[in-house]
Amino acid sequence: MALIKQSSIQAVLDACDMLEIVSPYTELKKTGANYMGRCPFHNEKTPSFSVDPAQKLYYCFGCGEGGNAFTFLQKIESLEFADAVQALADKYAVNLEFKQSSAGQEERFRRRERVLSLLDQAASYYSRCLRDSAKAESGRLYLKRRGFKEEVIRQYRLGFSPPGGQALAKAAQDKGFSAEELISTGLVMQKSGRFYDRFRGRLMFPFTDHRGRVLGFGARVLDDSKPKYLNSPDSGLYHKGNLVFGLGNARQDIVRQDRAYVVEGYTDVMALSQAGIKNVVASMGTALTGQQLREISRFTKNIYLSFDADAAGQKAILRAQELANNMAISLWVVKMPPGQDPADLVMSAGGGQDYDCLAAEAPTLLEYQVQMTLSRSDLSTAAGRNKAFAALKKVLSGAADAIERDEQLRIIAGRLRLDVENVAYLMKAVSHAAAASDEGEARQRVLTHQESNERSFLSLCLAYPGEARRYLQAMTDAYFTTEQTRAAYHWVKERIEGHNAGSKAAPDFSTGAAASILPELQIRSRSGQELPPDALHELFFRLSEARINRRISVLKEELSRDDNNSESFKDLCRLETRRREIIELIQSGSYEF
Repeated sequence: MALIKQSSIQAVLDACDMLEIVSPYTELKKTGANYMGRCPFHNEKTPSFSVDPAQKLYYCFGCGEGGNAFTFLQKIESLEFADAVQALADKYAVNLEFKQSSAGQEERFRRRERVLSLLDQAASYYSRCLRDSAKAESGRLYLKRRGFKEEVIRQYRLGFSPPGGQALAKAAQDKGFSAEELISTGLVMQKSGRFYDRFRGRLMFPFTDHRGRVLGFGARVLDDSKPKYLNSPDSGLYHKGNLVFGLGNARQDIVRQDRAYVVEGYTDVMALSQAGIKNVVASMGTALTGQQLREISRFTKNIYLSFDADAAGQKAILRAQELANNMAISLWVVKMPPGQDPADLVMSAGGGQDYDCLAAEAPTLLEYQVQMTLSRSDLSTAAGRNKAFAALKKVLSGAADAIERDEQLRIIAGRLRLDVENVAYLMKAVSHAAAASDEGEARQRVLTHQESNERSFLSLCLAYPGEARRYLQAMTDAYFTTEQTRAAYHWVKERIEGHNAGSKAAPDFSTGAAASILPELQIRSRSGQELPPDALHELFFRLSEARINRRISVLKEELSRDDNNSESFKDLCRLETRRREIIELIQSGSYEF
């Protein structure tokens, strides 16, 4: 893909509304110049996530995540930088310009955009047919009989493919799309030199990515024809095993509620959404794939499986644990009543409340597996208990949570009437899983007192550039102890000295040693304006004292190896004197130097 021009990137950043971008993922309230809310990147009860709408920045004082509008979208939706720019350009109607690239790159990009446009227009064509065509009466009656309202039909862009053999192909060619483009999308097939619509006389369900872009279709017959369901063939854009139905509609609700319900079919998604349960997607059949789990886990790590109570649904539930083992995903099972699927349940008198009750009682996948294994075993005989024991060893070996595993272990021991030796043996079988899980997730590095002072100083420099200039000019890298703060010192100094004067270019938060802390410094600088300039002065002298202390330690080490080094001794005496002076200045509150 061709590289986007920097001027276009800046135009997108200028056009975007930071509050509008962040608000779907967390509730924000104005606090001074900024807005505060609970961080969408980690669980917290007290808001520590700050958004600066003027500078288009965010920073979490709890977990340390920070950046601008692009990095927010990259992180929250797991996008590449170019995709984040493109998404915001689409949202705010900014035309992107690209740097000069090879003819091949430009052609591939052009073809991809045309195919996406063709698929989107095909979805609109099918929707119009469902709404207006007399030939789509069977589709309208089917949806009405199932209880689906016009709002949810529009929301998921349902359509109907005309029963004729070439209706879509002709309409698309009239709009300038070629036969090659139609074939590449799977919308049209070629036979004996003639082109035929792949989908004819079927109810159409567009398959979209998380951004809502149409990549393919699922089509259902409304009579006894075979196959009952027909999907688009795999292509450069569409791979059935990679997509989950409804993610484009559910994405924001999934992030907001930090959980996703996964059902089997399209109509299950629509029924739950119509009942007010919006954070729902479908695996498009019971064959849930690892890629589908990864796609959902971009937006939440809490996934509730809600498959049919039949054998295929139960098999898919048990397969999910194996797929999720290395994804740090927490899985629950919403147990459906025998003979009912989610759509049947919520279309009944209880509606969404019945489903909510089942979800509230959902066991974890591990608990569900233990329950199912025990319920299917004959625990009245030694042979039956031994068989259950062997099955449960395998179940527990996949457990990721040590606390939950130990709780289930106690339940198993009681039900199987195991003695202490057998419990120890069972525990040994899962010790490897326990060791892996006990490491926990990566935590944010705790800052040293010195690094905290360095960051506070740099943020106050941005808050008081006039006061800061003389300090920055007197400083060097030696005042800072990490690669990040040294790089940030140069960035702040350059900014204040006016090398960037007249430039509106946003700081680059994607590269460079200072990338991870620049958002924090700029967010803090806004709140730092509420502090007196004396805070800046004191921090400068505290950094000076720390630098001198580091140098004194080096000199003492040198003198311990060579006590006749007169130059080192003189330097040590000078630095000790200067350190005492700085300490006196700090204690007196006088910050002249």
